[in-house]
Amino acid sequence: MRKNELNTLLRDYVKNHLSPTKAEQDFISTLYAAFKTALGGSSILIGSYARFTAIRPLHDLDILFIGGKFDPEHLDARQILNTLQNTVRTQFKNPTSYQYEISQQTHSVTVSFLQNGKEFFAVDIVPAFTSGLKNEFGDDIYWVPEIVKYSPRNRKAKYDAIEKTKKSELEWWLKSDPRGYISAATAINSENNDFRKAAKLVKRWKHNCKDKFGEFKLKSFHIEQGIYSIFKKNPRVEIADAVFQFFCDLPDFIAKPQIRDRADTNKFIDDYIAQLSLADRQTIVRARDAFLIKLEEISHSTSVGSLLEAGARQRATTAEAYLFDSRIPTYIEPDMPFKIQGKALQRDGSFREMILDAIGRIPVDRKIEFRRVRDETDAEHYKWKVKNDDSSDEPRGEITDHQTKNDPENSKFKGNHYVECYAIKNGVCIARARQNVVL
Repeated sequence: MRKNELNTLLRDYVKNHLSPTKAEQDFISTLYAAFKTALGGSSILIGSYARFTAIRPLHDLDILFIGGKFDPEHLDARQILNTLQNTVRTQFKNPTSYQYEISQQTHSVTVSFLQNGKEFFAVDIVPAFTSGLKNEFGDDIYWVPEIVKYSPRNRKAKYDAIEKTKKSELEWWLKSDPRGYISAATAINSENNDFRKAAKLVKRWKHNCKDKFGEFKLKSFHIEQGIYSIFKKNPRVEIADAVFQFFCDLPDFIAKPQIRDRADTNKFIDDYIAQLSLADRQTIVRARDAFLIKLEEISHSTSVGSLLEAGARQRATTAEAYLFDSRIPTYIEPDMPFKIQGKALQRDGSFREMILDAIGRIPVDRKIEFRRVRDETDAEHYKWKVKNDDSSDEPRGEITDHQTKNDPENSKFKGNHYVECYAIKNGVCIARARQNVVL
């Protein structure tokens, strides 16, 4: 489909299926107001909700409780947390009809809201202290517990591990700039709100992959910062191009840590990448390939929901290629008819010349010549792909310029094969045509 149509499709999906609902926003506003009152007003919302990149359904909310100026000489995290927990217990007025439980973690206080006895929403209150430093927006940079860098799902395990260590309290604090990330996201989003939409789309894909594969070690904040860097370099980029670029960049994106922490440039927010195994990276790349393959083939009958479903494509051979490997997006112009044809050449007088039909059924050991027979595009050049059945002795899948790799091709292996031709203009595939070949 055309790029403007794809942009509209993606934006509408985010609005109707991913962005927090009015009821969820009201729930968050009511809860935050109650906690802010309980904490005395010295608090700010942090996390994806504050950066406009949260997706529904919402499960958690992070609040930074600002306890004053950081003083390492009189730092007592346990006393800080005891006081914070007591403040919440005595001052928090529950504005909802849900029961709740308050628990103290090693470096935070968590309030869990229950439905049928199970947690369905949690508020994590993290103590923070001003460092005396400011970011480029004039916002305070804080000292926060190191634990805050872990996702809510992984914090409990980390808390338990910390309890068993003998490290001093000071070693478990680090500089953090949550306001800087919020201000940066706000600025880029005010210039182009496709930023938050693109981030939400990729986050949904990531969550779907995690649900399907279990071990899917790509982190949401890392994704968001990758999307942010795309919009920072090109503030006018549209959602379809931004999503395409992110997925094209993904193998390099997970090759090594490369996004420096705003509060401490000696650290990387994606330092977890260094611990990924080859299998971890392969899982991500194969899921990425499955997404981009579906994106290349998207049509008006394709739902964005199915596009975001988790999948995996393990290439049958190292020769197998796709247009996205060359960073060529596919934005088909339907008013430009384009057709290719397979012609089986005469062989030794025993087989007459024949034109393949749509099914493309043909005996083994025939030479086939593939040509464009209808082309109303204004393409600059053409690429050809021959894809043999994955189960054949020679799966193939290479993409070549101007003509197929072998001209003519020879039918050798039984299976369902195909040949495709791509019309390219200004680095974009504007038309594609396929000829099935069934042996």
